Amino acid sequence: MFLVCWIAVTCFALIYPFRFKDTPQVLQRGGDKIVHTVLFTVMSISAQAAAPWISILVSAPFAVGLELVQKKLPGRDFEIVDMLANITGIFLGIFAYELSTRLSK
Repeated sequence: MFLVCWIAVTCFALIYPFRFKDTPQVLQRGGDKIVHTVLFTVMSISAQAAAPWISILVSAPFAVGLELVQKKLPGRDFEIVDMLANITGIFLGIFAYELSTRLSK
């Protein structure tokens, strides 16, 4: 259930055209890449917990697809670096989950 909710939150966060009067300085300097990475790290961890090694099949289409959708939306920008941040988050999530399960044994 958490995974489904997190996917919805991620889709909203990456599709909704947020309008700030003053863009936060951290986002101007590439901090949005951290947001992308964190969103997909959490998605990947929860997908990995739901069904081991299925997280790539669940998360990867969203990582690529949401960036491609942003290409078509007014107020959103497609950036290949954002897509790479999404994919990095997936692999960080898999690594974190696998490491935590192996260390807990």
